[in-house]
Amino acid sequence: MESIIGAYLALVVVIGSVVGLFIWSKYSTLYLKENIDEASSRFHYLLYPPILTLSYSNNESLLLTIQPRIPVYIREVIVRDLNGELLYYEYLDVFINSSYTLELPVTDKPIHILLVSRENVVYYYNPRDDPNLLTAPDHIRNKSYVDYDLIEYLSNNHNSSNSGISLLTNYGYKLHAGKISSSLYNQPGFREFLFLIAPVDCNRVMYPTNTYDLPCNCNLSNRHYWVTYGLYGRSSTSPYYTLTSPYYFVQNGSLLIIGLHLTSSPYNYNYFQVYRFLKYTSTAPAQLNIIIKIRGYYTDLRGNLQPLQLDFIPVVYFYDVDVSPYNPVSLITGYWSNNVFKLWLTRKTLEESPISINSVDYWNKTYSIVVNPLEAGLHSITILVGLEIVNTSNRGGFIEVEIQIET
Repeated sequence: MESIIGAYLALVVVIGSVVGLFIWSKYSTLYLKENIDEASSRFHYLLYPPILTLSYSNNESLLLTIQPRIPVYIREVIVRDLNGELLYYEYLDVFINSSYTLELPVTDKPIHILLVSRENVVYYYNPRDDPNLLTAPDHIRNKSYVDYDLIEYLSNNHNSSNSGISLLTNYGYKLHAGKISSSLYNQPGFREFLFLIAPVDCNRVMYPTNTYDLPCNCNLSNRHYWVTYGLYGRSSTSPYYTLTSPYYFVQNGSLLIIGLHLTSSPYNYNYFQVYRFLKYTSTAPAQLNIIIKIRGYYTDLRGNLQPLQLDFIPVVYFYDVDVSPYNPVSLITGYWSNNVFKLWLTRKTLEESPISINSVDYWNKTYSIVVNPLEAGLHSITILVGLEIVNTSNRGGFIEVEIQIET
């Protein structure tokens, strides 16, 4: 009898131990999972910190703009001197998913500015990471704190939101040429596909198999890439510009003329991409005024100018800042997808439908657009502004394009 009772008690102890171990294991697993989830969340916020920008307001205070890369919950803002003494504190308790600006006092001491998130991630303001200080001298940008020199620099009108725009005049015009089948071009919906969706290049190296990732709508030259330089155009690769057989040239420093050697023999190109390059680094939107002029013509046997029929669309592209100016603008197809090619981040057409002209007089129009690198998830972008053109006249001639950009 005693052995039975002993065995029963032992069984109760074992069952209790197993149940206890199961409960402990369950809660340990949940605790571990919570810790892993919390650590993963903290790492996520560390990996994508908000962009912090300082500017100087007219009422002699500092404005700190928080531009999140991902939505972030900011709990408090702290301003300390270099010895750690608290100079300013504000409990914000605000969820930020777009640009947010708060006002900070100006002190007579060098300071550190800290933001603390709900996940207890601390973000420090660093002058080197401030887009408003990209052109500041190194003795200001290399500091890890805010002092009198930095504030004086900001107060002297160096914090304009448009200061990060630069027109890359050294590139002049980007010109790339290709061909489009006339029979395909006249098919229903083809023009809209080409102009409103995107150019999709067919003319790529399809080795080892002739396969496509997408339907294509144009054949861009894979042998010659043109970018103009200076007053007169020079091709970046053969063939080179000559006075007797111009492929293109520039007049008065701003008017690009596409010549007969591209629109007729030897190449007979009828599709052209013409762009100007800009670079913009900032966290604030900026307005661009774009002035576009275009016409096409040929000379008849009597020496009179006759119009070319042109279809075109004004367009704006956002690229990474390291994009090569020599690559054509197109969606890639087939085997040629490699590290040389970089797709745009954003494409914007400035008209709802393609435009057609048939006159020797210039067509011209001014567009006002707002560009914002944060739309592409960046604070620095290359911008291409220009035209994509089809010569539908089935003959060669001259196409003149002028693109002026005002910031």
